Amino acid sequence: MAHERHHRPALVAGLFYEDNPAELEKSIAASCLHPLGAGHLPVVAADGARVIVGLVCPHAGYLYSGPPATRSYVRLAEDGVPEVAVIVAPAHYRPVGDCAVWAEGVWETPLGEVPVDAELAAALVERHPLIQVSELPHLGLPSHPEHAIEVQLPFLQFCYRDRTPRIVPMAVSAYDFGTLQTIGAVIGDALKDRNAVVIASCDLTHYQPHEVAKQQDMVALRCIADLDAAGLMTCIRRYESLSDAIAAVVMLAACQIMGATRGEILGHSTSGDITRDRAHVVGYGAAAVLKV
Repeated sequence: MAHERHHRPALVAGLFYEDNPAELEKSIAASCLHPLGAGHLPVVAADGARVIVGLVCPHAGYLYSGPPATRSYVRLAEDGVPEVAVIVAPAHYRPVGDCAVWAEGVWETPLGEVPVDAELAAALVERHPLIQVSELPHLGLPSHPEHAIEVQLPFLQFCYRDRTPRIVPMAVSAYDFGTLQTIGAVIGDALKDRNAVVIASCDLTHYQPHEVAKQQDMVALRCIADLDAAGLMTCIRRYESLSDAIAAVVMLAACQIMGATRGEILGHSTSGDITRDRAHVVGYGAAAVLKV
């Protein structure tokens, strides 16, 4: 794996989403138009208000989570063009410390390369020792490559094309509420005067019956809409299958400092809505946090 120049290859292309650029674009467009999706293709407002400071986006295979993900990304496109997206995700397979940042270089997808905002990444690392530089959590394991941040990038590229924002990928391993709050506060403080968005990459309930997942997920999404990070953490502790939502705890803490005043639930579905197997599903939520 060639990442001497901090090049992060597309590790899950062909697994979580199509590895052919034309087929990938067709897949994202179909997700937008799917009954569970945004309902229309993204239209970027070049002079948009840019009031969205946070997003919740799922990170499963596009067949399952692509439609709800488009609800977040189409809404973001309509709000304007962010300069940078800090993407926070749980470290599924290879945790390192509390929060690991990929600090420079590019991330590759079949749609091209997305540059890392090295200056912002360095500023985050300098601000607090909880945030350290490590590429290992972002690579995962040979048998289980990490997917949570990578799967977000084609949506950004599809929406913004040559105006795709730079990124700062952050893999979180901490589960202590105070630690997650501190990480979020560091991000928010660095972004409070920037045209930026914090994207929480997280699936919701895992491997529960459809109705159980829907009930648990809506409690969590209402906490996000209410900007209630403590309430969300209570949900995560109560429902262990919601553990990915630690990313949203960090996002909420950042957005509070970035001026957030309200949230919006943009959509929810489960894998059972696609497969019709509702016995053991994964839940997918879409939400936005706004500063006015």
